[in-house]
Amino acid sequence: MIFLVQLALRNLLRNVSRTLITSVTVVFGVALPIIGWGLVDGLDENMLRASRTTTTGEILLRPDAYPTDGIEYPLGKAGIVSPELTAKLDAAGAWTTRTVFPARLVKGVEAVRANGNAYDAATDGKVFPRDTWPIDGAWPASGASELVLGNGLARLMDAKVGDEVILEARTFPGAMNALTFRVAGVVTTDNASLDSVGFWVETGVAESLLQLEGRRTHVAVDARGDPSETAAGLAGLGWSTRTVREECADLIAANMIRRYALLFLVAIILLIAGVGIANTVIMAAYERVREIGTLMALGMKKRDVAGLFLLEGAGMGLMAGFVGASIGVAGVLYWQENGISLGDAVKNAGQVAMGSTLFTQFRWAPIAVSWCFGLAIAIIASLWPARYASNLNPADAVKAD
Repeated sequence: MIFLVQLALRNLLRNVSRTLITSVTVVFGVALPIIGWGLVDGLDENMLRASRTTTTGEILLRPDAYPTDGIEYPLGKAGIVSPELTAKLDAAGAWTTRTVFPARLVKGVEAVRANGNAYDAATDGKVFPRDTWPIDGAWPASGASELVLGNGLARLMDAKVGDEVILEARTFPGAMNALTFRVAGVVTTDNASLDSVGFWVETGVAESLLQLEGRRTHVAVDARGDPSETAAGLAGLGWSTRTVREECADLIAANMIRRYALLFLVAIILLIAGVGIANTVIMAAYERVREIGTLMALGMKKRDVAGLFLLEGAGMGLMAGFVGASIGVAGVLYWQENGISLGDAVKNAGQVAMGSTLFTQFRWAPIAVSWCFGLAIAIIASLWPARYASNLNPADAVKAD
């Protein structure tokens, strides 16, 4: 066996340029799924992180019959957080209430549609890490008619700290109301799509603007225990619950389609690589007909000849797979540390929770699967050349030109 390995290695190094050219496709076919899988896993984590740290917490409660599409925010369906639910929430972990409402912001002669987020200043930071959000200016002073704009919304309105805007919104009873607010700050959260359409006001101020009378549209919880079990325990009492993973389930399912598309693309690349390996090995077999005949005349068995060519194909797959895996791992680890800026792409994400920086996720499974798949393709591609070489007649092969 050692002799066959040495002979296969010598034959691969006999024509280095041809071996390298053949191996390039395998390198690419192994590196691509590792990097691609890391990016898609990172996209999952990006959406979960953006949702968890800006809108849902670990668990999000909405009043029964309240829309969950992330597009409609009907203030008329807001609910009361009862004492019974309050007791359950206190036992579950840190929690805070929010009231999300559609509004129109007017500055001068310009007006834009936006989504208001009325937050509880005393508890919001316990669930959402607002201290990590860069802000130009400050959060509203207690009881002041001030608001904070998302940076994308501020750019759209050409608004800056100190400007005055008119906030128009429909109250809970259904009437229209409007108040003048001062822009206290411009914030950049972990959710770039939220920044492009959202603004924040204190709940106390929103109460007078919207005539809420204690009603809220959302309750976000940072659960102490298992989120699924905690969510089940909080359900009822007029409120429905969803974990952050359930909230992002449709988006994660869409990412599975990207994974399947990636696998299809990689399969095509590796099939092309298999054709190249088969071509290289069969060329080597034709070039070495006399050598094969001599080896068989000296007593080498057919299975050893077949094994020799399978080893050559496996050697190409093994080395190319190692290089491809190394490139893929290096790319994933680099972007896991430094991230990839999504730039303006997230501005077009609509209501999808997405951060402006995408970090890849490292996992061993894609590395092992990609490398083994590349190696398997290389071995399978060598089967026909190995069969051809092992079926040569030693007497005819020795006399071949």
